[in-house]
Amino acid sequence: MNTATFALITKLRGHLQGGGLKAQLLRGGIGSIAVKIAHTGLAFLLAVLLARTLGPEGYGIYSFAFALVSLMAVPSQLGLPELMVRETAKAQAHEQWGLLRGLWRWSSLTVWGFSSLIALAALTGIWLFGDGMGNAQRQTLLVSLLLIPLVALGNLRGAALKGLRRVVLGQLPESVLRPAILIGLTSAIWLLVGSITPMSAMGLHAIAAAVAFIIGAFLLWRARPQSLGASPTPQFQSRQWLSSALPLAMIAGLQLINNQTDIIMLGIFRSPEEVGVYKVVVASAAFVTFGLQAVNAVVSPYFAKYYIEGDMMRFQTIVKLSTRASLVMGLPVASIFLLLGDQLLGVVFGEEYVAGYNALMIIIIGQVVNVCVGLVGTILVMTGNEKSSLFALVVSSLVNVSLNVLLIPFYGIQGAAIASVMTIMLWNFFMWHMVKKKLNIQTGFL
Repeated sequence: MNTATFALITKLRGHLQGGGLKAQLLRGGIGSIAVKIAHTGLAFLLAVLLARTLGPEGYGIYSFAFALVSLMAVPSQLGLPELMVRETAKAQAHEQWGLLRGLWRWSSLTVWGFSSLIALAALTGIWLFGDGMGNAQRQTLLVSLLLIPLVALGNLRGAALKGLRRVVLGQLPESVLRPAILIGLTSAIWLLVGSITPMSAMGLHAIAAAVAFIIGAFLLWRARPQSLGASPTPQFQSRQWLSSALPLAMIAGLQLINNQTDIIMLGIFRSPEEVGVYKVVVASAAFVTFGLQAVNAVVSPYFAKYYIEGDMMRFQTIVKLSTRASLVMGLPVASIFLLLGDQLLGVVFGEEYVAGYNALMIIIIGQVVNVCVGLVGTILVMTGNEKSSLFALVVSSLVNVSLNVLLIPFYGIQGAAIASVMTIMLWNFFMWHMVKKKLNIQTGFL
């Protein structure tokens, strides 16, 4: 090892050690990026596995059911994962251990109750009105209801860890372990049996989610502050938490509507095969934003911390660095897909999925805009300006649904892609304006 390399390694180790801001951000950033890379790779591998084993029709049935159950899981969470990050960070900073214990207990019971009610209501709806569905679609949807409480409570556990600034641990169960376990189970069944159905794939997903939740609960127990080990008397601010969480719940729900409307509308207006092709397109385009999401997980607790402390100079510095880091990671991926997207779709997923190439190009353009604008939504939520974010999401969701209804019946997956990109652009530019107006923070990469 030459002198220059040794000096560089020594300097890097020095930056990573210690409890200062730079060291914390570097450690969290490297770990979060590693987790996000693993998640993106596993999600892509899972999409390839399911697309090839189920075929376009079966993968479309699976994707449609998963989109519906993902939408149903949002109201069961009541926006509490987002609130959990902010309030956990605040309680730890002020050493309010009784309040932190009360927050965790109240949020867990609330999410469990609402998720169970929503799953029961969905089960009743399928029993009463499910005769118009195909047998495979109905069975897959029934099994998918098991995911509602598992995903909701898993997200809550991860949010508590993120609020404690254990960013990597907070992402590990849901982002890495769940897809890895599902890949292992699906591959084993496929090799042993020789085939797999959409219903069995969804059942394996529920098993993977249950295992990931148990591991996440154990990690939170290990990472809890020592002061919680003394079992302080829990303090509750239920009315205040619920009041703050409801706008966050609407924000989360509207975000998911924006993300899943195209899949659901395709399932309503077009064939399952088109849903399967479009799901492959969305999974591929997600590579462009993996850097943005990795950075988001790292910096969101610091947005809340420095806003509470009034340190807007550090706030602006973190915003600037996060946007540029996201762009550096996202642009090369976008360039590869723009140049070689059709070949990649054919080689990786199969020739029947090459039909999604034009839609892939459209969505990638929208995701590049998303990365360039930065973490506008997270900034507004972490600074208590969730009402501004909610208004932007209401408008963009209405536009998204309207465009999908207008375009999908005539243009299929290309129409869904156009509606998605127009919604992304509208939402991002409005939120960018609100961050500048309310906080005097510049989020763009320039």
